[in-house]
Amino acid sequence: MDWRSRLNLFFDNFEWKSDVSGILVYGSQVTGGSTIHSNLNVHFVFDEKVNFRQKGCKMVESLLIDYRANTPTQIREMFQDDIRNRSLLSITQFASGEVFMERAGDVSQLKREASNLHREYYEKVPTKMMGTIDKKKIWEMKEHLAKSKFNGDLDFDFLHAVYLDRLVEMYMLHIGRPYSPKYILGNADDDRFRKKHMLNRLPDPPITELIASSITTHNLDRKLMLFTSLADKILEKFGGFEVDGFRIKTMLEMTTDKDNI
Repeated sequence: MDWRSRLNLFFDNFEWKSDVSGILVYGSQVTGGSTIHSNLNVHFVFDEKVNFRQKGCKMVESLLIDYRANTPTQIREMFQDDIRNRSLLSITQFASGEVFMERAGDVSQLKREASNLHREYYEKVPTKMMGTIDKKKIWEMKEHLAKSKFNGDLDFDFLHAVYLDRLVEMYMLHIGRPYSPKYILGNADDDRFRKKHMLNRLPDPPITELIASSITTHNLDRKLMLFTSLADKILEKFGGFEVDGFRIKTMLEMTTDKDNI
């Protein structure tokens, strides 16, 4: 039984079937690359009269259907949240997904809107200035990682993974790109992956190469060297940073809570 037959079987017994105006299927089952471990990702589009939203999972003939259900108004609000949060998660799901069923044209309309929003986002995406505090955080990560390697700390590899995640996330935030650790390696060096997930090529080839190398190397000395180079390149992109002379002035935070004084 293929995934379409299983989805039909699930939908036939869906409690709010009469309230569904359409169904979108997204993820690897329709974009490619699915395996025996892949779920079926489904978005039920409710009629506007429905006053709740839902998400859940159901096993159907050994296939896990991971579903959510929202009204068009709620989905459009999710699109706007994507723009505000620079995630593009819901937008990409609808833009790349497949219309499985619809009764009123809502799913096709939402898919068109998502595609337009995705295109407009990459046309207008701004690069943010990086503040001194963020630059200091990057410098501190370099220093802490170097000390950990020098001391032979057993958790160096773990610390490197944590700091690399933070560093790449900061870079992606400041260039206005959506970030997920699951997608960053494919985004960095795989055209097919970018096409599948609707990810535009990153704008800085030297940084992109350092990101990919940092993720894939297993040599501890090389991990430190690449992290340091990546951090320096990111700082250079945003105007550089010198720790000597660093200072920042903020206002006192007053409180009337005696327990905190």
